[in-house]
Amino acid sequence: MNNLTIMINNDSNISWYDNNDGPSFHTQIIFASAWIFIAVAGIIGNSLVIFVAIRFEKLTNVTNCFIVNLAITDIVFLAFCMPFLVIQYTLDHWYFNETFCKLLNFITFVSVLVTVLTLVIMTIDRYISVVHPFENIKWRKPKTVFLLSLIIWLLSCTFASPCFFLYGVTDDIYKQCVLLTDEHVLKQFRIYTVTLYYFIPLTIILICYTRLLYYVYSKENKCKPKTTSNHVKWSKRRRALTKMVAIVTLVFSLCWLPLTLYIMSANFFEHRTAFLYYFKILANSFTYLNSAVNPIIYAFLNRSFRNNCGNILSKPACLSHRCRNDDQQQEQRRISKQSNGNQQPKKCYSNIEKNIIIDNKRQVLSNDILESDSSDAEYEPQDRVYFSHVIVNNMDHKNNHSRKHYGKFLTTTKTTNDRRLTTSL
Repeated sequence: MNNLTIMINNDSNISWYDNNDGPSFHTQIIFASAWIFIAVAGIIGNSLVIFVAIRFEKLTNVTNCFIVNLAITDIVFLAFCMPFLVIQYTLDHWYFNETFCKLLNFITFVSVLVTVLTLVIMTIDRYISVVHPFENIKWRKPKTVFLLSLIIWLLSCTFASPCFFLYGVTDDIYKQCVLLTDEHVLKQFRIYTVTLYYFIPLTIILICYTRLLYYVYSKENKCKPKTTSNHVKWSKRRRALTKMVAIVTLVFSLCWLPLTLYIMSANFFEHRTAFLYYFKILANSFTYLNSAVNPIIYAFLNRSFRNNCGNILSKPACLSHRCRNDDQQQEQRRISKQSNGNQQPKKCYSNIEKNIIIDNKRQVLSNDILESDSSDAEYEPQDRVYFSHVIVNNMDHKNNHSRKHYGKFLTTTKTTNDRRLTTSL
């Protein structure tokens, strides 16, 4: 097996040996610069995600705990793996020992697998939160999330352990960090990689979001309000949820699809061409890009997160506790203002007027629950429909109970007055 064959069969290393057909120096500089830009942007974005999630209390929920885990994983990959990949690609040589070669590939595989498993857990959590909200409350606790994150890291280390046995440094003058194994084991490792890192996670994500969409659409048809304004609001929420599902599934599948196709093609095509080489470079670039755009997908679509990021960038005081206290005070004033605005003046009402007021309050409460922003809460809009119906039903029960007591009071009062009248006569 010559040097070019060793290089091409390696599905994680990206270097070129043929001096005649290899990429030019300008091409190497362009790709290396692009990877450095991706790494810097990804580190800044993921660091901002971690800072905002820890700094502001209203972002410290279970979903954002998973986002923090995802951001930490991306930072580990972009900060510790990307520089060495750029050095090896640019210099076409491995200037470190074999132990570091094994460790680098191990960290790369672990970080990628932690990212994939975290996305799967986030998808399952979103599905349970929408379809089975009460069952989801039982395990959505910080200790459970921490334990689940620890399990993800342990499983990732276990599944990435073959890197210590398969990777090594060649003994020739090129000194490359590549997969050193026979062709049969190499094919099995390719199948193992694409199945574990792409097909299984993508299948789980698609199943969860398909069932979630089916639940949302069916639930909407059963319990959506009849008014035109509410129908418009629900149409917007349906489009927003569909957009979120499309972003989550498409970005993950598109970023990893090129590299998956290349790895699968390596089992069927023995001859390697310059086209496959450049295709592999682009495929690796898309996988690196996925780590940089994760903050945009999973965090920047949240309105509270955008507001907090804007406060940090525009107000230096937000780096202290003063900004958070100001936000809390503004939120309390807003809630107090709404409460004062909904108060009714004290007045003696008839039974018919009381029923009208109760129905109006029921409608206001239902609209307030439905109009709250789904991006700033633990539950999705469809969950709020469910909970609003529960609350309204409870109000009906309490109102019926009050009406019974009110009727008894009127009857008792009337009987007492009759007795007094008889006594006086």
